[in-house]
Amino acid sequence: MPLRTFRSHPSPLYRLPGTLLVMIACALSILLTAGLLGVFAWRDRDAAMDRATGVAANVSLLVAEHAARLIQIGDLTLRRAIELAGPPGAPLPVDRAAWGRLAEIAGAAPQVVSIWIGDAEGNAVLGSREYPAPRLSAADRDYFQAARTATGPVPFIGRIQASRDGTGELLVLSRPLPAEPGGFRGFVTVTLSPARFGEIYRAFDIGYRTIVTLERADGAVLAHESGGEGADDSPNDGEAITAKRAVEGYGLVAGVAIPLSSVRAEWRSRLGTYAAYGLGAELVVIGIGLLALQRARREREAEDALQHAYDTLEEHVRQRTGELEDANHRLEGALADKEILIKEVQHRVKNNLQVICSLLRLQAARLDERSRLAFDESLRRIQSMSLVHELLYRSNEPARINVADYLRQLCDSLARASGPTPVRVSVEAEGWILDVDRAMPLALIASELVSNALRHAFPDGHAGHVMVTLRPGTDGMRMEVHDDGVGLPADLPPAPTAGKRRGGLGLMLVQSLARQAHADLRIERGGGTRFILTIREAPAQAEAA
Repeated sequence: MPLRTFRSHPSPLYRLPGTLLVMIACALSILLTAGLLGVFAWRDRDAAMDRATGVAANVSLLVAEHAARLIQIGDLTLRRAIELAGPPGAPLPVDRAAWGRLAEIAGAAPQVVSIWIGDAEGNAVLGSREYPAPRLSAADRDYFQAARTATGPVPFIGRIQASRDGTGELLVLSRPLPAEPGGFRGFVTVTLSPARFGEIYRAFDIGYRTIVTLERADGAVLAHESGGEGADDSPNDGEAITAKRAVEGYGLVAGVAIPLSSVRAEWRSRLGTYAAYGLGAELVVIGIGLLALQRARREREAEDALQHAYDTLEEHVRQRTGELEDANHRLEGALADKEILIKEVQHRVKNNLQVICSLLRLQAARLDERSRLAFDESLRRIQSMSLVHELLYRSNEPARINVADYLRQLCDSLARASGPTPVRVSVEAEGWILDVDRAMPLALIASELVSNALRHAFPDGHAGHVMVTLRPGTDGMRMEVHDDGVGLPADLPPAPTAGKRRGGLGLMLVQSLARQAHADLRIERGGGTRFILTIREAPAQAEAA
């Protein structure tokens, strides 16, 4: 709306002093900033809890996958040791060579601490750490009892104290050795370091204090890792965010706990940032308010000048719009006159060509048979050009023609002109709009090729088929004229060559017109004659011309 209308608005708010309006706006902005900061801080606390929950879930997934890989490595080592122990009924290996192979199996997996092979009474007979095996008995151990009663495909997984190895607590996997049905031949155990369980967890800095555990389905804790300063090793569910994930295929559960105190501490560390941003925003609001008070006085002075410029510009726009409308009407009239003139020119050219054809026919009537054939060729070419102008006259675009429509009418006209004949002419063409400069040589080429096929391809009244196609190709539009007649003379080259023209006037004319239309001409023989014309895009200079 115009500035004067805005200034005379009936609302009391628009009649208040500018200074008072600026002070009210500043006060509202400061209150709004403080309120928004409080809302953002509280929402950030909820987001921190959600983020910690997501972190716990993701870490539990990683830990479960890593634990599954660790157990798989231990189980694979178990199976290799079982293969070393031999088939059912074989004596247990106790020689140094077997010890060397067992040590190689243990050394192939860095996660493996040791491998033990024991007999049916629980006594160790071969160990990977030393040779000969020390006198150790596992008869009272749970992994030995589990091996005696094992029936499923999953190995027993437990936890043992291994102070003798100097490694503290270890994870132990055990399986029974192959034995005769109903018998127990012995067992194999593989011990793994629980420190490997925490490798994937320690590889990431997740930003919270965490507690990671690996438990059996009966609740027995197999591994326990904690990280971060001040980590509480045993928070209850009300004081921590917990996530658990099953270790697929082994009946284990990987758990991750993030103490709420760690989440709150991380959230409080950001409150100072919010406060700093809030204070900075309020200072900016105050500064903007002072600038607004200073500029309010100048704004009134500039308002009148702006209103005058607005009125002047509106008047200029109105005048210029009227001038443009008048010019547009004149251009539309000139364009309509031009289209009428072009159509009239096309119509007159067509009529003049028809008159020329009539004169040539009268002249041909006085000539002998051979001379009249040459006149007929000229008449056909002139009629082909006349057909182009007739289509231009009928077209909505006076300077452009649909080549497909032209081909259909041309072939129909040539078939009628040849009189009763067993030769059938058919056209399969896709619509293609061209300007008259490029369409004219293509029209003459089509006329030459089709008329030549009708006259020479089927001597002695033989039946046949002349096929004209126009469709897009890989390198441009592709026009083909194919007949199943007697074919070209044997001494005629299969394709035109630069600087050498062979054949009659018609073929020479086709070659010349092909270059004019920016097209490549190729001739194929076999089962008749096929003329293939590939029309390329016109060069830039030709288009500009």
